[in-house]
Amino acid sequence: MSNVPDHPLTVSWVLFSFRGRIGRKSFALAALGMILVQAAIVAQIIGTPEDSPQMALWGLALLAAWVATAWAALALAVKRLHDIGLPGVLALLLLIPAVSFLTFVVLAVWPPTQETNAHGPPPFPRERR
Repeated sequence: MSNVPDHPLTVSWVLFSFRGRIGRKSFALAALGMILVQAAIVAQIIGTPEDSPQMALWGLALLAAWVATAWAALALAVKRLHDIGLPGVLALLLLIPAVSFLTFVVLAVWPPTQETNAHGPPPFPRERR
């Protein structure tokens, strides 16, 4: 296997693709970005009067954001699991409310494997001296 990933390094790959590997920092930053987008929409909803026609628009925006972030969270988790060397199906643990937070924390702190695996090379390999 080569040390070049077989996918483009784009935002759409980071957030929506299930192929490849992603590092801890990229995983955490993408998750933070998703939280900030949802927080901005919720802030707009809180600031909008209940009887305003804009309330329905912000409600639809929040629903769309939830669907997009659910997909992105699963895609990020699968790529992070690939980086750790575990099967991507374990990302389904994020759908279980009692263990989702713990699963997220484990994915954010677990160190990657430094070897190239079936999902590609490490995202940011360390130089060996």
